[in-house]
Amino acid sequence: MAALRRILQLAKPGEAARAQGWVSSVRKMKKWAFADITDGSSVEPLSVILTPDQAAKLSTGACVDIRGQVKESPKGATQAVELHADSVKLLGEADSTYPLQKKYHSREFLRQFPQFRWKTRTAAQVLQYRSFAIKQLTDFFNENDVVQVNSPILTSSDCEGAGEVFGLEKSLDFFGKQAYLSVSSQLHLEVYCAALARVWNMTPAFRAEASDTNRHLSEFWMVEAELAFLDSLAELTGFCEQMVKATTPTGSIKHSILASKRDQEARDRLEQRWDTLAGKWTTMTYTDAVDFINAHGTKVSTAKWGDGLSSEQEKFLAGTLGTPVVVTDYPTEIKPFYMKASSSQTVACFDILIPDVGELVGGSMREDNYEKLLANLEKYDMNPESMSWYTDLRKYGSFPHGGYGLGFERLVMYTCGLDNIRDATGFIRGFGQLPC
Repeated sequence: MAALRRILQLAKPGEAARAQGWVSSVRKMKKWAFADITDGSSVEPLSVILTPDQAAKLSTGACVDIRGQVKESPKGATQAVELHADSVKLLGEADSTYPLQKKYHSREFLRQFPQFRWKTRTAAQVLQYRSFAIKQLTDFFNENDVVQVNSPILTSSDCEGAGEVFGLEKSLDFFGKQAYLSVSSQLHLEVYCAALARVWNMTPAFRAEASDTNRHLSEFWMVEAELAFLDSLAELTGFCEQMVKATTPTGSIKHSILASKRDQEARDRLEQRWDTLAGKWTTMTYTDAVDFINAHGTKVSTAKWGDGLSSEQEKFLAGTLGTPVVVTDYPTEIKPFYMKASSSQTVACFDILIPDVGELVGGSMREDNYEKLLANLEKYDMNPESMSWYTDLRKYGSFPHGGYGLGFERLVMYTCGLDNIRDATGFIRGFGQLPC
């Protein structure tokens, strides 16, 4: 049960091989038939040579099990070997109504078919990259002694304090209190951090935000970490930068993503994105970012100190500088209660902005003083009693710490050269969209 990728890369002429997968195209001629078979493991399909009888029931989309002999491909072929069929077993038919025929399909078209869209070679590479990036993240955290933990999806608090939460209809009867789908694992991660010092997780997050844009989803995956005993915000941002850089495509996944693009111009743009991610980053304060936008931004709205940066301003800042930008020390009034102050008007926090996307990561040092944290809760009209499980961490053995959250689909969107975050997630959950 070998992946087709192994046949294409490792099989030698004269060897027997078995190909199991789906027909991406088939050409039937008088003496021979030619079929391309794919299983998602390779951007290139496996070419199979068949007799007319063997190919009689084959059609685009059909699932097949083919046994045969590996032979060297003719000169000029795009792959080194091809499979000459000895036997063909049709596992699943696909008639002419199958929507993905042999032609180019736009991403907008493919979104209409959540059950089929990942069968295209360009879309399949997005899933392959997701798998690669998760492995890279896991390896990075393991190498840095950060322990993976699991946090709950159901929660009794809105840790961001923005009110953009999905409430559970029967939670009052069931739990005796209002329950929500989690918008972030941060607060629960801090509990783990108080025991293990360095923790991370990757879980789905949910935001009831009525934003129908190319970078917003209602359900998405977050990579979050909490690190104890940090000496400064710079230590946290430096760690986060190294984590993001670890996800830059290398080796076979790099080749596959590039090969899935339609033309050289698209491949060049994509490699530029990777070079940008792997290169030198820029760090500036929020105040300096506001000044920069107002001094250089003729095509974006004026930035006002005390307001959050808009998506257009974020993309303008990173795009103009041509690097990822770490923006630090935002105004206290626009940030959540748990962030540690860096001055009388700002908190020790950061956002990582990248060209074409905007915000990729958000993080901060956490307020570790018990009295100050209680004061923050009161300032934000939050009930200290309902948050006692969290504030107790500061009451008993408090410690300096910080953490961050990375929007995984935004990373996939940027790294795979996508223009819309809906193409970076397996099943779209967005404002007005719940297709299946």
